[in-house]
Amino acid sequence: MKNDCDCASSGSCEGQCTGSMCVPIDEGSFRSESGVPLVTAKIGDGGKIVRVSGKQEIRKFLCELGFVIGAHVAVVSENSGNMILDVKGSRIAMDKGMASKIFFAPA
Repeated sequence: MKNDCDCASSGSCEGQCTGSMCVPIDEGSFRSESGVPLVTAKIGDGGKIVRVSGKQEIRKFLCELGFVIGAHVAVVSENSGNMILDVKGSRIAMDKGMASKIFFAPA
């Protein structure tokens, strides 16, 4: 299975196409390299997304929000177990449970 699948241009995909990338059908992780969980980042920290884990539905949901491998992500704010993240110029709020499924390489 390709980690850098671009379904629009390759025409062959072993997962479910989300438009910008392929989300594998099997359970587990979609990764290009190891990283640290986003939930451990502090306000102002950021870097490149290198892995998204969880069930296929979760990975697809995060992908559609812009949390794709290679995208830059940064922590804007943190409060009461919730985080506001900047990804692809959009600010997205999520709880730390969901953020723990996103791994990044600090910049």
